[in-house]
Amino acid sequence: MLKMKHKFIIPIVLIGALAFSGCNKVLDKQNLTAVNPSDVWSNASLATAYLNNIYSALMPGNTYGSGNGTDEGVAYQHQTSGWLLGTATADSYDAFGMYKNIRNINILLANIDKATFDAATKSAIKGQGLFWRAWAYYSLVKSYGGVPLILVPQSPSNLDSLALPRNTTTQCVAQIVKDLDDAIALLPGSWSQGDFGRIDKAAAMAFKGRVLLFFASPLFNPSGDQAKWQAAYDACLAAKNFCDANGKGLYPVYSQIWDNQPNQEDVMMREFSYPQSTYFQGGLIPLNWSKDDVGYDRPSLELVNSFPMKDGSAWNPATMSYDTLFKNRDDRFYANIYYNGDPIQYLAGMRAANTYLWTYFESITNYDGATGLEGNHNNVTSDPLWSNSSFYRMKAVDKNITQGQVYNAAVDWPEIRYAEVLMNYGEAANELNKTSEALNVLYAIRKRAGILPGAGNNYGITATTQADIRTAYQNERFVEFCFEGKRWDDLRRWKRFDILNNMHQRHGLAILLKPGQTDVNPLDDINVVWNKFTSTVIATDKADINLPDQYYIYGIPKADMDRNSKLVQNNNWGGSFDPMQ
Repeated sequence: MLKMKHKFIIPIVLIGALAFSGCNKVLDKQNLTAVNPSDVWSNASLATAYLNNIYSALMPGNTYGSGNGTDEGVAYQHQTSGWLLGTATADSYDAFGMYKNIRNINILLANIDKATFDAATKSAIKGQGLFWRAWAYYSLVKSYGGVPLILVPQSPSNLDSLALPRNTTTQCVAQIVKDLDDAIALLPGSWSQGDFGRIDKAAAMAFKGRVLLFFASPLFNPSGDQAKWQAAYDACLAAKNFCDANGKGLYPVYSQIWDNQPNQEDVMMREFSYPQSTYFQGGLIPLNWSKDDVGYDRPSLELVNSFPMKDGSAWNPATMSYDTLFKNRDDRFYANIYYNGDPIQYLAGMRAANTYLWTYFESITNYDGATGLEGNHNNVTSDPLWSNSSFYRMKAVDKNITQGQVYNAAVDWPEIRYAEVLMNYGEAANELNKTSEALNVLYAIRKRAGILPGAGNNYGITATTQADIRTAYQNERFVEFCFEGKRWDDLRRWKRFDILNNMHQRHGLAILLKPGQTDVNPLDDINVVWNKFTSTVIATDKADINLPDQYYIYGIPKADMDRNSKLVQNNNWGGSFDPMQ
């Protein structure tokens, strides 16, 4: 889909501390490499360019490999991460570089009130800056618990003053919420076309709901404090109501959310457009039509099994055949999962070759070799480094780029969809025993997924108790938001590493051509030729998954503690800091 050039494209040209967007026009004819910092706050275009640099650093884009570290995807050639194997350390995750972004935001916030241009522009820039500071601190606090709260630019002339102790988690969350409340008061309800895609009031309200939901969940609320759930509910409901009043809602066709952009489901959205702003997607698609990377976000059998049937009932591997797993599933299955012989040419290379993607083997020599499944892949789709699960991700893959253009992917990314606003609200409602509200959200999500209402108009949802509805939300988020970068944090905040540990390993299917059968033709109908194959469940990890509870909250890396002697390690990593405070 061609992008119109009047939207806000996050710039990719960095000049010093500034980023200048060439989306519409050159902002200034002066020598931009010689901008005096004091000029920034007397020129609205330069101040906006400074803000654009913050967007460039912090606005998320299309996910790439998020499924490899969860039960959404399988490990490529048994390359299971140390986190899943239980061998990660406090040094395995370091997000403290975020303070560079926080400093840049603090500089903006310290100067914007003194700027000499019009008040409306100043308010809009300040509101966006406050949002991004909340975003930056949230990324730290959800990972480590409380961190040093730095709200003004620090002077580098006094090194001792740069070392600050950690604030409590409660203090940090309060500051994040304050920044968001202040941002909401300043941000516009919507932007004009030239700035479409910037943070607006709906995005800030929706993010506030996400934040409060995370910290009301069991990880940081082990006692189930109802006041925290009430705060989350209030924020999520306010976001939902504002979105409803401003034309947001579920896009009618799930499979087209990422193809028909922009649309009413976008709440916080990053737009991409060739050549100004693109990304690499090579590892998401088969090597037949890609290059330079492989093995990311190959859907696991656990994810595939989780998609409901068309009538809303659950897929049951004990009573159903994997040979026909593609039949009568909900619409999200067909939008997200590419399976053996799926009759969709979702890639430009497939259309050019006039073929479907076939993932079966003509012979298998080892079902659990050093790199996983070993054998002779079929000749219709050679795929020299095949998917270890036999499935491929389709969500948000650019369907129009060729093998030589895998660095030019440009599918817009809705970081917050209306579906998330809705489900955040419903999940919080359930924790406050607002059963009908919680169930109505699930019904709406499933109705959009093409699931039939059934005799009870419950779209296959049979849960009635709070505990069962909670499980229903966990299951529904797994499929609705697969490969959107939400699964790991969901498992953390729910304290549900048991889901991963209990499966022992993630699984895929080894699909084998039956003896005496001949290869399919490129465009054969899988509904006709499915019985040419047998399917065997295979494990895909290097060893059994062994996630300890210690990993729910990360340890402070040694390098960061060495730089700041006042940092105290978390008590779950041998220190004395309590991240629950």
